[in-house]
Amino acid sequence: METRVRTAADDSEFEGYLAHTRHAFGKVPYDHATLRAHGVSAVAVRGPQVLGGGLFLPFEQHFGGRPVPSGGVAWLAVAPWERGAGLARRVTEEGTDRLRGAHGAVLACAWTPAPGLYRRWGWEAAAVASSHVLHPAELPAPRSRFQTVQPDEAACARLRNALAPGWNGTLRRPAWWYGWKQRTTPGALTLGVVRPGAGGTGGADGELAGYATVTVEPHHPWGVAAVVHDLWHAELDALPALLAAVGAHSPQVREIRFRRSVLPRPSPLPWLLDRYAVREDGWYPWMLRLLDVPAALRARGWAPGPRGAVGLEVVPPEGGTQPYALTFEAGRMQVRRGSNPSARTVRLPSSALAAWYAGGLPLRHAARLGTAAGDVRDLDLLDALVSGPTPWLPESF
Repeated sequence: METRVRTAADDSEFEGYLAHTRHAFGKVPYDHATLRAHGVSAVAVRGPQVLGGGLFLPFEQHFGGRPVPSGGVAWLAVAPWERGAGLARRVTEEGTDRLRGAHGAVLACAWTPAPGLYRRWGWEAAAVASSHVLHPAELPAPRSRFQTVQPDEAACARLRNALAPGWNGTLRRPAWWYGWKQRTTPGALTLGVVRPGAGGTGGADGELAGYATVTVEPHHPWGVAAVVHDLWHAELDALPALLAAVGAHSPQVREIRFRRSVLPRPSPLPWLLDRYAVREDGWYPWMLRLLDVPAALRARGWAPGPRGAVGLEVVPPEGGTQPYALTFEAGRMQVRRGSNPSARTVRLPSSALAAWYAGGLPLRHAARLGTAAGDVRDLDLLDALVSGPTPWLPESF
């Protein structure tokens, strides 16, 4: 009997997919009704049996300071007895094709502990994430005076939207994202800091210097841990005041935990702490794939200084080559399909292209790893184009 990959025909088929997420992850997607309503779902079915599925969320990500139409792959699950038959790839390609067709996505990202699987599909690791733990007693006293406030989401969004273009991968969060996160982190409290005299609310009367969204968890053998889920600050000077507010959230706070990827890499902690007593735990990477190579290259922002022309040969997972001619200046790139008139061409797999695009893998380094080939002058020229923001995806989905 034929196995088909498509949208769930009804709620019972979607429930069949959710049953597989319980087997794969020990839980179902957080507030999955919202994800289903605002995203794209795909299921694999054979007759009446649901064999797996995934959720695909449309959004924009910043690359080179510009928002690029994108999407996230989430909660990909396949029945244990069907694994290894290529169903995960079929579900992923169906979902990302629909992100591209219905939402204009030119790239997609995913958190995964199995980068090798995605790499075989043309994805590559953009950056790995870490969680961090520190004791409130290790925090230095704030060097500047700040006032602690409880900001509204509008103030938080203004600060976040101003800072997010400074990294590659940060989301321009959709309108529904805030309500969804509220429901998936019950009891969360958002604290902010403003300079005295800048306004008492952090809203219409003044702009935030930083904010953190925090929950509390029991800490063994007593007390609680303050768990930071979202953290943005406009300058290093605001961070000690913000963390002091987090530590003062409860008199029983024994440690401050930053969930995975809440802090970028490198984190600001080495430049903040007088005594570096931080526990860092590595997490798995977020992966990236360019769904439409020419459109993704045109949409991204590039360093404004480099100018020139380079040929690019992209090798997809299925083999063959896709040639392009690139010309760039003033931070913009033009892309033409076909070979470059010049004999000088850079050749690399589509996976390495994605990692370079995110600023996570310089082509000079890729050449040393054997995953890129070309004249060193062209590798340096292309690397100069991405000499700006570093990769950071501070979202969980």
